Amino acid sequence: MLPALDDHGNLPFGIHPCTADELVIRFGGGSPEREIEIQEVIQFIEWAKSAGVRRLIVNGSFVTQKASPNDVDIVILPGSDYPREQQPAGQEEMSWPYLQIFVADDDADLEAWAFQDFGTDREDHRKGVVEVIL
Repeated sequence: MLPALDDHGNLPFGIHPCTADELVIRFGGGSPEREIEIQEVIQFIEWAKSAGVRRLIVNGSFVTQKASPNDVDIVILPGSDYPREQQPAGQEEMSWPYLQIFVADDDADLEAWAFQDFGTDREDHRKGVVEVIL
């Protein structure tokens, strides 16, 4: 279960695992932007499972209290058989206009994204990210 948001509208610092269903319930509604973005996130999660992605982090204003997030930042860690029979993330054939997708090299790189690159908001408040259980 995802923890409560802090006084700044962010998840507590760290990586918070959840299912896709929990992500939908917690962050998928409340505004037209969120409803559109969650549809893309769910499509991407399904793609990630079929492509052999091992870990998937969701970040950005999407996992905050912001009513109308601009986009959704995602970091994936490919598995050993990635991309199976899918196009690799970032190819022009893939179309998720609200997602900004990054590919990590290994677990340490993914965690650097989570703790360093995504570890603070624009006002320099510490914040957490969501790891979707694939």
